[in-house]
This record gives sequence, C-alpha cells and structure tokens, in this order.
Amino acid sequence: MPTAFISRAQTPESEFSRHLQENGWQVSARSLVRLTPLPFYEVPACEWIFFASQHAVRFFFQQIAAANISIPQVKWAALGAATAEALSGFVPQVDFTGTGDPVSSTAAFAAQVAPCSVLFPAARHSMQSVAAQLSERFSILHLEVYDNQPVDDVVLQEDDVLVFTSPMNARTYFTQHDLLLHQKVVAIGATTAAALQQLGIAEVHVAEEANERGLAVTVLSRKS
Repeated sequence: MPTAFISRAQTPESEFSRHLQENGWQVSARSLVRLTPLPFYEVPACEWIFFASQHAVRFFFQQIAAANISIPQVKWAALGAATAEALSGFVPQVDFTGTGDPVSSTAAFAAQVAPCSVLFPAARHSMQSVAAQLSERFSILHLEVYDNQPVDDVVLQEDDVLVFTSPMNARTYFTQHDLLLHQKVVAIGATTAAALQQLGIAEVHVAEEANERGLAVTVLSRKS
C-alpha cells in the first residue's frame, strides 16, 4: 500500500486523506508548527481585511470575541476557497475569493479592487507573499494574530510521498531529516516549493490547486 505524509492535521472529513484513502493509500499527518494566539486590542482602520489562511481567520476572530474588539466597516477577502469558507462563518459576505495561489489571486484582486488600504491578519513569521505582491498599488497593513514556531520532536517519515503545506513546515522537517532515496515531495504552492528548493530538494511537485484536493491529485499523479 502506498503511503503519504502531510504536514497538516487531518480529520476523517479532510479532503486530502479521504481522497487518498479511497484510492488505496495510507495517510499519516501532523503539523510541524506550533501555533499560539498573539493578543491585540484594536483593528487598524482599513477598507479591506484579507486572510491568506484559515489559521489567520481562526485566531483573528478568537481575539475579536475574547477582547470584544470592534471591527471597522470593511470588505472581506480570502486567498482561496477553504479560507473563504472559514471566513464565511464570521462575516455576512466574503467579497473576494482567490484561487489559493498568491500570484493569480493578487492579480485578480488588483484587477477588481481600486487602490485602498488592506489589512493582513497573519502569523508573526509569515512570509507575507500575498501582501508583498499588492504593496505597490495598495496601502498594506499587517496585524500579527498568532505565533508560529517549529516543533522540536520531528519524526523521520519513511512514506513514499511527503506533502508540505507551508515553508515553515518544510524547513522544520528538512533541518532535522534528509530526503530518502525513494521519496517524492509535493508542495501546496510556489512559496513552499521555493523554500523546499532552498533546502536542497531538487525535484518538487507543486499542486495545481493550492488546496487539499489539489494536493491529493498531485500525490496520485506522482505515484510511479
């Protein structure tokens, strides 16, 4: 039975695990990054709030509720469909949903939205790849809503395919372990792929869609 490891926690409903298991794969999963909330006490004045991850959505609204923080009248943006789904649980309407890919999503956002102020709630150690691509046209604001630190106890994974869902997950793994000869590596997007290549992983397969289904399809296409 072929096996895959993904650097993201999975549930029985997770699309990645479900899709692979239906095709005869065994999946192991664990995030290699520890996430903790960072307190904030106000939301800066802005016209859009743009979320690049589900984690940013969760930690932002947890703090909003806990500290009873008021939110300015804004429009809401999400990098991809999964983030938009998470965001829709907190706001009446998601005004922009990207493809999940930073390049195509920021191009679409810039084409649809006039220059304005955009707030990015994010991790303390975020690569800020989405915000960076909008910085020439938009006034970018950053709000750190959670901390992301690598875990210490990283176990060697002997699975056939290793799937990485962020640059920090990739760095955490490959600073402690080498790639085995039989293994293939899949990245959720170009930013994670670039981090893997900087770590010396020469061949990285990038999911065509930056979501769990896209990752699963890419794993299945690389099984031989």
